[in-house]
Amino acid sequence: MDKSVVITGLGVITPFGKGIEAIRSHTFAGRHGFTDIESFSTALNHAKRGGELKVKDRTFRAFSRYCIDEALAMAGLDRMKDRELLKDAVVAIGNVGEGVSLESYYSAQYGRKTSGNSGLQAAVDDSFIRQRDPFRAAEEAAAYIGSTNVHIAFSNACVASANAIGYGYDQIRKGRASCALVGGIHILNPFVFNNFDSNRAMASGVVRPFSLERDGLLISDGAAMLLLETREHARQRQAKPLAELLGWGISADGFHVTQPHPEGNGLARAMQAALRSANLSPADIDYINAHGTGTPLNDRSETKAVKQVFGKEAYQIPVSSTKSTTGHMLEATGAVEAVIGILALMDQRIPPTANYGTPDPTLDLDYVTEGVRAAPLQIVMSNSSAFGGNNCSLILGRGKDE
Repeated sequence: MDKSVVITGLGVITPFGKGIEAIRSHTFAGRHGFTDIESFSTALNHAKRGGELKVKDRTFRAFSRYCIDEALAMAGLDRMKDRELLKDAVVAIGNVGEGVSLESYYSAQYGRKTSGNSGLQAAVDDSFIRQRDPFRAAEEAAAYIGSTNVHIAFSNACVASANAIGYGYDQIRKGRASCALVGGIHILNPFVFNNFDSNRAMASGVVRPFSLERDGLLISDGAAMLLLETREHARQRQAKPLAELLGWGISADGFHVTQPHPEGNGLARAMQAALRSANLSPADIDYINAHGTGTPLNDRSETKAVKQVFGKEAYQIPVSSTKSTTGHMLEATGAVEAVIGILALMDQRIPPTANYGTPDPTLDLDYVTEGVRAAPLQIVMSNSSAFGGNNCSLILGRGKDE
């Protein structure tokens, strides 16, 4: 039985809108989606902008269900009619809980503390926060499609959804499921926005990865869900694979809670692990979608990591950062960038690093700064890194017609 893992459906939300056409018309065109934040006040903040989708229903449930419905429809499935098949699906969702609700909870907690109220438990119902913890997103997604298999949440920051995709891959390869619904969600909220802003990690204007003028990231809305299944399972359903998930790797720097290893050692290990998992050599990679946050430390570290893994080949491989248009979708970013990698394979085009300014003499790879580039792509790598020293790398291959 062919246990290679293919992606047969996907659904995605970005600051540009819902669906893949919004990505094609913005990310592949080098058009960013940064605007002034409207869903909460930034009057006291240094940063005022982000990648905000202008919709009324800004809930995990709304974002999740849209992406699930789109992924199932693209895969030729219906969550009600195909209940028996979806019952076996593993569900893995990257997220850290619904931030707007958490902000309200912690504000109430702070108010109780400063008021000197000793009857703390009477003031705030702790079940409120339990209903909005990261596991809730996975639990609700599983219930929505009728899955009775494993459902799990990954909350390891900005690698969470990439980790979720890798987990789904492993479960299928080990024969524990014939399919998996995997992805992640992040919705802009003051709780997280204020933390990044207080650290002065945010860009003053737009995000400029790998440029000499780069001065930070901008946080964005984002969500993506992907349906994974064995190639044999897809063949039996006569479903056409969009792409193949060839392998993945994960690592930890063991260096600093917020700074990447200066030589990129942790990310290098994740890329090397992904290559081993996929049984590939560095020369097999046609394009790298970089983590590329646009911060001084990340871009330098990631460039060194790529050189460490690919050696002389590093100068021949296009490396671009699509966060230059989408912004940083935190826990959702790995899944959304996996979708971008799939579109690159489908369209045979490499998305550019937008907003590029003055070249940094210490960063000398091919960052695809001239605009979208046509290229014969067979295999792409997508990198994610996170606070806590987390790193994750996914390898995707072009879908093959059966």
